[in-house]
Amino acid sequence: MWFIHYAIYYYMTMKRLDYYAILKKQHEDFRRTPQWQVFRKYVLASRNQTCEFCGKHYSRVHHLDVHHKFRTNYTNLEPSRFMLLCKTCHQFLHKKSGTPLLGQYTEQVDD
Repeated sequence: MWFIHYAIYYYMTMKRLDYYAILKKQHEDFRRTPQWQVFRKYVLASRNQTCEFCGKHYSRVHHLDVHHKFRTNYTNLEPSRFMLLCKTCHQFLHKKSGTPLLGQYTEQVDD
């Protein structure tokens, strides 16, 4: 009986890993688009390059990530769907929620 439970668990784990691999690829492709780069600059400027979780201000933009609050429809660039987080808070948030990071968002933005 334990074998059936293990087989189901293994199957579901593999399905979840495939799902995250596909999401990660789509996410990375989207983050290379000009629309995302312009939007990212807008979020950085409008939120004063300050982490919305810890409140720390960063003078260098590569210390900050634009985080999607929702996993669905991440091409919807409505500003309220995003948070500006420092890398430490971003990792903490994902660890706490149990959702994996879909890559390290370290796109460089020309100042």
